[in-house]
Order: sequence, then C-alpha cells, then structure tokens
Amino acid sequence: MIGCRLVILVPLSVALLVSSCATRQLEPNVGLQKVVASATFTTEFAQSIGAKWTSGNEVITLINGDGYYPPMLQAIADAQTSITFETFAYVEGPMTRRFTQALADKAREGIPVLMIVDDVGSRYIGKYDEALLRSAGVQFHAYHPLNPVRLRRSNNRTHRKILVVDGKQAFTGGAGFAYAWEGNAQSPVHWRDTQYEVTGPAVAQLQEAFAENWRELTGQVLAGPVYFPPLTATGPHVAQFVFDSPQTPSNPIAHAILHGINSARESLVLEQAYFIPNATMRRALVAAAQRGVEVEILMPSDQIDSPFCRYASQNSWRELLEAGIRLYQYTPTMMHGKLLISDGRLCIVGSGNLDDRSFYINDEVNLHVLSPSFAREQKAMYLRDLEHAEEITLENLSEFLAPLPYRILASFLAPQL
Repeated sequence: MIGCRLVILVPLSVALLVSSCATRQLEPNVGLQKVVASATFTTEFAQSIGAKWTSGNEVITLINGDGYYPPMLQAIADAQTSITFETFAYVEGPMTRRFTQALADKAREGIPVLMIVDDVGSRYIGKYDEALLRSAGVQFHAYHPLNPVRLRRSNNRTHRKILVVDGKQAFTGGAGFAYAWEGNAQSPVHWRDTQYEVTGPAVAQLQEAFAENWRELTGQVLAGPVYFPPLTATGPHVAQFVFDSPQTPSNPIAHAILHGINSARESLVLEQAYFIPNATMRRALVAAAQRGVEVEILMPSDQIDSPFCRYASQNSWRELLEAGIRLYQYTPTMMHGKLLISDGRLCIVGSGNLDDRSFYINDEVNLHVLSPSFAREQKAMYLRDLEHAEEITLENLSEFLAPLPYRILASFLAPQL
C-alpha cells in the first residue's frame, strides 16, 4: 500500500509473466451443491478448504484506526508471556513509533517479542524504529528481501496481518501501520479499514499462521504454552482461520471465497479493496445472480492507492452489471476492507483480497465466521459504508471507465496486481 503494490510490479512483472508464473487451478463447482443454511454446510466447507471450525469464539469488529490501534496497543502493554506480530506495511510515522516503543518495552521486560514485516511493504520502516526494536531484544525479521536472481521468491510477499498476545488474544484484518490507517476515515488521506479482535480456540490457528512463516525465516519451531496455551470458550461464534501461500496447492483462501459464492442462495455482499476477479470468480458471481441471489459489491473509487488495480477491475464491470449485480464505489477515501457475507450467515474477512495475487502469490490469512448475529453486524457496517457510496450502472458506466489502453495494459498485469 501507499504505492507499495507497484514497487515490485514494475521491474518484475514482465519477467514473471514470461517465465510462466502460472496460477494454480480452482475447482469451479466447489460448494455448489451445499447451501449455507444447510445442516451439512459446516462439514462440507471445512473439508473443501482443509480447516477445522472451532466453537466458543468472541470476535469484535474494530473500525478505522481510532477503533483498532488503541486496543492493539493495550493488548501489547498487557502482555505477560509472548507477542507475535506480522504485517505487510510498517511505515515510519507517529502511530508506528508508538507500536515500536510498546514492542520494545515488552522485549526489555524479558517477554519474547517475535516480529515479521514484509521487506517491500515495510521498506520505509525507518532506521530509528528498526534499530530500537533490535536493540531492545525484539526478534525482528524482514520477509523475503528483494533478490534479482530469485524473482519468484522476491515476488512472494507476506500480506498477513497478525498480532497474537500471550497466545490468547488476536488481532487481524486489513490494516497496516502507516499514517493512512490513522484516524477515522475523516479525509482522503485517512483510509477506511477494519480489524477484528478474536479470543477463544480459533486464536491457535492464527498463531499457526505466524509460526509457519517464523519457521521458514528462522528454522525455529514455536511450541508449548508460551505460544500455544490451553484455550477456552470466550464467546458464541463458530470460527476458523485459514492461511495460504504459494506452497499451498489446495488454494484455501480462494476456494473458501468461491465456496461462499457458490453456496449462496439469497444474498451476497462483498466489500473489496482490490476487486480483480479471475474468470472462475466472475463466472461464479454471474451464476449466483442468475439463480436469484442478490449480489452487491462495494469497491474503492478513484481514491484507490493503486490505479492499475481499478483499471483491471473495470474489465469485469459490464459483465457483472449485465448479470444484474449491483456495483458501488466508496467515494470519501480509500476503502481498504475485505468482506464477504453469504446468505447472512457466513462471513469472510482478513488480509486476502479478491485477486490472483492474494490467491496465488502472497502469504495471506483470512478469518471465517459462521454466525447470523456476526453477519448482521457486518451487514450493518456495510450499509453505513454504502451511505458514502455511488452506484455504478450500465447507464453511467462510461463515466467511470478508464481509457481503453489503460484497461488493456491492466488486464495483462492483472495476475501480478
């Protein structure tokens, strides 16, 4: 973000495309025979993506920087046994400095603080912040430093958003750590985004996502009660974390989204920062609309930080509109959230975007919640965002489309955006 997406795209896209950086295949019919409301949906869904549901979770929705930064800082301050932290964007600034200081303070207390930041997304971390973290004893690692002789590895970024405190309290969602995420989306330079605080048995799955990347970078295996304490029920929700990387052939992030679309029979709500559906996803959305599902999609406007993502997205708009899908753009500022609600029961949130980079190239982690009450809460949030949105229709479509050469180039780059 903050232009990060194009930094690695420009020098590497042609080489990667020419070298046949092929995307893996999706099973287009996954979930098509099991509706979300069916008694066997939970079993079918878990089997199709290879992840277990857990019961007894509390999931709290935290909206915009004013909503999620304070509880995250408080959780760090209250840590007693361990902190694991992973993010894509960690950019020098006042709020980031507060997190740096908080993490350093806990490390000086002797609490293990393990930290992974993406080498591209956090290239502007600042020398002071990194030096303070290291000098305080934070075990700090940059994920996949750029290497021109290892293009595919360099193109694999960690886009996961993970903070786990004491192995019991977790935060995840779409937000990074930079000036754009501060505040309350009150101006074009303050983004609209959502984080989620999770407690209960599902937290161990998010810790596993961090442990996977920690093992890759350090060779160390995280185990024992410091990182994986016994977890008890804290709330009413059935939930699971699912994480993905280029080394995961089953595509759980993509298949979960596809499953949610295919299983819908009543309604689909999508709020997507980077909405670049591949052919399989487009066909699934169109098929959903054709079988009577009310499909609504909210995307960023031209306030988006990556214009080529918007151009690539526009290549699908006419097809979706002609199928009866309603499209909206959020106008006040960049909308960076990721949300899918299927039939008012299944919610998918987290770091993963609806694009091929999230499906096949990045390391991502999403949270799935199967709960009508949680879905109602997310729908209410979506409707509040919709109050600040403009509808895109077949009649006004030409007003929004970028010039054709831009969209053609974006279609070529779409697998890397």
